[in-house]
Amino acid sequence: MSAAPLLAALLGRALPGLAARDLGLPLGALLPWLPGCRAGLAEAEALPPEERALLAGLRQSGQPLLGLDPAADAAADPAWDGAAERLAWSPLPTAVPGATITLVAGGMGEAALPDGLGRILLVAGREDAPERHDLLVPEPRLSALFERLCQAAAALAGPGWRQGGRALSPRQASLLLLAPPPGHVPDLLLAAAALPHDLPGPGGAEGLPLGGVRQMRLLLGALPALRWRLRLGFAGAEPGAAALFLDGLRHPVRPGSGGLVASIEPVPGRALVLGLAWREGAPPGLRLVTLEARP
Repeated sequence: MSAAPLLAALLGRALPGLAARDLGLPLGALLPWLPGCRAGLAEAEALPPEERALLAGLRQSGQPLLGLDPAADAAADPAWDGAAERLAWSPLPTAVPGATITLVAGGMGEAALPDGLGRILLVAGREDAPERHDLLVPEPRLSALFERLCQAAAALAGPGWRQGGRALSPRQASLLLLAPPPGHVPDLLLAAAALPHDLPGPGGAEGLPLGGVRQMRLLLGALPALRWRLRLGFAGAEPGAAALFLDGLRHPVRPGSGGLVASIEPVPGRALVLGLAWREGAPPGLRLVTLEARP
């Protein structure tokens, strides 16, 4: 998924006050790239039971992942309900209820455009690996939103980029934004407590409390298939003899200025699951505060 970082930058610039939901798990393409993005599934029943059970053990801001608990999904979400724009990323070719804008991963294909909606075709990502996605918006808003996206694309485009837009009809428009290799891949600085994890408490601004914890999992979402320098930032105590696991496999890790550092190469098209383990439990007072990833 080379386009996800670029789409996040484009939408974040064009839509101030954006709240986002990524319903594309188990991939989680937008999850790492949009601050505060809530993760979930569009069709939880389509997953194998063992994979669904694995995701059901994760919590984000104290809540189950979207699509796994109808009662939790129906509960009030002030960050979503009060947002100026509500964007949902979905693999299904229909608008997501409650969203003001739906980003259909891979486009709608042969599906008919629903009444009352307009479509902005996005061709974005790396110029040697372009991706198509469809943005479904209320038809009366298409012209204004398309103009804002064109302005954001022009501001993002750098030397050697291919960029342009065209209004095709009152209900359809297209936007091209392609970057030369390696594409638009910014550094990531993520608040650990904002990501899905399997600890009993939600954590907060001071991080995820780990004192006494023997093992934990954290869902980062999908990263482009590059070599990354991953740094886990801790506070409250030294992390001690922590073991790092990526997708369930032990991975080399080394101490580094107030944290742990590892070199990783994510598998394309798959969300990255990070695990930490301590034989005798994490040191008292230890908190996981941030995750930094630099390509």
